[in-house]
Amino acid sequence: MDFIEFGNRKINYEIKRGNRKKTVAIHVHSTEMITVLTPQHLGDDKIRMIIRKKLRWILEKQEQMRKSMHLRQQKEFVSGESFPYLGKYYRLKVVKSISVTDGKCRLVNGRLVVEVNGKSDSENGKTAIKKALVEWYLQRAEEKIGEKASRLARLIGKWPTSVKIRNQERRWGSCSKNGEIRFNWKIIMVPSSVIDYVITHELCHLIYPHHSAHFWQKVQSIIPGFKKRRSWLKEFSLHAEIQGF
Repeated sequence: MDFIEFGNRKINYEIKRGNRKKTVAIHVHSTEMITVLTPQHLGDDKIRMIIRKKLRWILEKQEQMRKSMHLRQQKEFVSGESFPYLGKYYRLKVVKSISVTDGKCRLVNGRLVVEVNGKSDSENGKTAIKKALVEWYLQRAEEKIGEKASRLARLIGKWPTSVKIRNQERRWGSCSKNGEIRFNWKIIMVPSSVIDYVITHELCHLIYPHHSAHFWQKVQSIIPGFKKRRSWLKEFSLHAEIQGF
């Protein structure tokens, strides 16, 4: 195994030569190492040059994997943990409440602050913290998605019969035959630009029920860079984003 240094980062890589004729493929399969698949005749110096040209792309992929791995870890709902909101991560701060009932979650000075009146490390305490976080996410989702859906519906020229926020297990959004569109509340965790794509996707289904060429053309007319945002959703799967809730 060899490595290339880029600033204070080290990219470990292994080379696998095979029956490829011309092209080189780089697989970023861990946060620590990559595999380079090359033709038999390609020399080590040429391979290193190819890797160097792809360094920024490799580092971006590794960063995506780090975030994905972090999100897959089961949440403990304790101070110091990070939770995503609109694509950014905010650390949780649990504080003792003087109220009889547990308080709500608030975003204060870059921290998600949750008040609890019992022991925060107990099962009841963690349940209360989780409940406060979910309620906060739901409120933000209702506000943000409602605003965005109204704005995008005007651009598209088609309005849904209603917009609902739900706890959908396997979908970011859906559109029913009666014109109701539904969104997973956890979508509020992803970047605002990606939310715009998901909302546009469902609104366009009000015109084109299927994923026809006309459907994608309509999406493209509203979100010119939709393919990049769609790729983001594939990289950070729904399962990874919602782990722990």
